[in-house]
Amino acid sequence: MSEIDLEQEIKEASARIQARQSEIKSELNTLDSKIKKYTNWAWGFVWSGFGISVFSIIYYLCKYKEADFGLNLLGDFLGGSVASVWALAGLFLIYVAFLGQNQQLLNQQLEIMYSQLEVKYTRLELVGQKEEMKLQNETLLNQKFENTFFELLTLFNSIVNSLDLRKTIKTIVATGRDCFETFYKYLTTETRTIIGQNNALVSTSMPQAIRAYEKVYNDNKSDLSHYFRTIYHIFKFIDSSNVEDKRRYASIARAQLSSHEQVLLFYNCLHKNGLKKFKPLIERYAIFKNLDRELIFSPNHLNEYKNSAFGNKN
Repeated sequence: MSEIDLEQEIKEASARIQARQSEIKSELNTLDSKIKKYTNWAWGFVWSGFGISVFSIIYYLCKYKEADFGLNLLGDFLGGSVASVWALAGLFLIYVAFLGQNQQLLNQQLEIMYSQLEVKYTRLELVGQKEEMKLQNETLLNQKFENTFFELLTLFNSIVNSLDLRKTIKTIVATGRDCFETFYKYLTTETRTIIGQNNALVSTSMPQAIRAYEKVYNDNKSDLSHYFRTIYHIFKFIDSSNVEDKRRYASIARAQLSSHEQVLLFYNCLHKNGLKKFKPLIERYAIFKNLDRELIFSPNHLNEYKNSAFGNKN
């Protein structure tokens, strides 16, 4: 049961208790009045019996010498009159005890209603504690996710920064992210070789582009394989987590990619290396939302992805 439902129950129970408390108070006042009334009547009969007894004894002491008024007559008189009066007093006292039990039952009824209300308050408090613990757990899980996520980004950037392309051991062609511009140049050169130097890149078919990409990938596999595995696991980590705003974290990861990195990633996810596992993540989280389309060899290649990959709903 939710906290709102419990609050509504408590509100209704409180209203019932207040209404019933007024009724019980009225009933208790009535019972108090009756108890006082019948108690007074009972004591009145008791004292009447004492008065009759005293009067009878005094009368006997004054008349006991007369032959027609003996002790047996006194006993019969006391038994007939005083005993009856005291029996009536006992009946009144029994009725008073019955009224007292009714008072106790009414008080117990009120106590039970308050106990039930207290139980509802306890349940409400437990629900609040449960919700608070749930929020704390969600916060801890989110913090744990963010710590791991940003550690992965740090690792990814360190991998990118450690890249270097060399002609010889001493001659460095490019380092860090500049390597991807060089990779793109390699890809462009390889593509022109496949389609013919005199043909425009816009005429490149998808199989030709993938063939060119595979050549560049295999020639630089030691760098590119590690790079693509890392970026794939970052998006896979986001997708498999329980955080609410996955797209926000995906956009943070996307912001780490340069234009030439996105182009290499574009063709990698159409290659067998990323087609089955990585391409669905690209489309789910709009990784190519800021893709520089002029760097893509042919506009037709864009049709290989769903519109969602570019941040379009339709």
